[in-house]
Amino acid sequence: MTWREISCDQFNSLKRATLIDVRSPCEYLDEHIPGAVNVPLFTDQERDFIGTIYAGQGELIARRKAMDIIAPKIPKLIDEIIAVRTGDNAPVVIHCWRGGLRSEAVASCLSIVGIDSWRLTGGYKAWRRVVLRDFEADQYKFKLVALQGHTGVGKTDILKAIAAAGAKVIDLEKMANHRGSVFGALGLGDQPSQKDFEAKLWLEVRSLADFDGLVFAEAEGKTIGRLRLPDFIFNRLQTGPKILVTGSLAARCDRIVSDYGGSAECEPALPPELYQSGLAALSAIKERLAGPLVREVQGLVARNQLRPAVELLLVHYYDRYYQKHIDSQTFTLTVSGDQPKEAAAQIMGYSGQHGSFEIQGVAVP
Repeated sequence: MTWREISCDQFNSLKRATLIDVRSPCEYLDEHIPGAVNVPLFTDQERDFIGTIYAGQGELIARRKAMDIIAPKIPKLIDEIIAVRTGDNAPVVIHCWRGGLRSEAVASCLSIVGIDSWRLTGGYKAWRRVVLRDFEADQYKFKLVALQGHTGVGKTDILKAIAAAGAKVIDLEKMANHRGSVFGALGLGDQPSQKDFEAKLWLEVRSLADFDGLVFAEAEGKTIGRLRLPDFIFNRLQTGPKILVTGSLAARCDRIVSDYGGSAECEPALPPELYQSGLAALSAIKERLAGPLVREVQGLVARNQLRPAVELLLVHYYDRYYQKHIDSQTFTLTVSGDQPKEAAAQIMGYSGQHGSFEIQGVAVP
């Protein structure tokens, strides 16, 4: 048994593999290849220590100090890798930051105990370059259709119904863990890092690489929360065919309140941290709102009257803010999001009947 090198493109072509990321925990949390299991060779503190030795005393001494740290860990580290293997026949692929000492050490130890493995040439850094290369090339064959409309009209619900009906969907907001508006982060926790967001998106579009049909997504601005859309996706959303989703004000308010755990009849009581986050988000747009309106919304939220607060924000901010952009667009089809399943059926029926959508008068087969 021995270990061998595997390129990023070869690795990406594997049907299944056990990918082991031996970088430190903080490196893994900041960015990692989707599906990778973190079995760190060094703790964050040990990595910093070895880096300091390397910078001050050179590679040879750093390697010797590293071996002192590594040696006692080897049996447990191998046991952890064996425990997470997806099967006896699944290739084990080891990687670190750029295919250096850490992945070489672990691959060598696996070889000694009879476990065949591969080392990812160039490590995570090389894999990241593949993602950027593919985004830049944009050789994907699918046609992206954007669902556009005011806040709360049910675009996400329609996408779910379309996906359930068998159509292809890219849910950008789910990947970004953000609803897309200034209040879009409330109650959802942290967003992924920019690189992890792009990694998830890369996997999604890569799975569609040979698909030459329609793929549906929600129209987005250049950013979702603090995350930037890659240029190729943003450009496709801007220039591709569009579907306008409309909805009644009542249904929109109900949907938005429900998103935060309540209903039209029983609104949720915001926990203190969510209440404070909401006020912070409100402060971000208060320059565009009249002072009395800001105070009224703040008072309604403080009294747990979310539905009237949502209605005020929709009528006096969101709808006015986005209407000019909607008016400037050309739409192939208009559907109502009040009944998402019916809207999805209408969209599927149109695409099935016509076999194409129109982009400003040009047919897209």
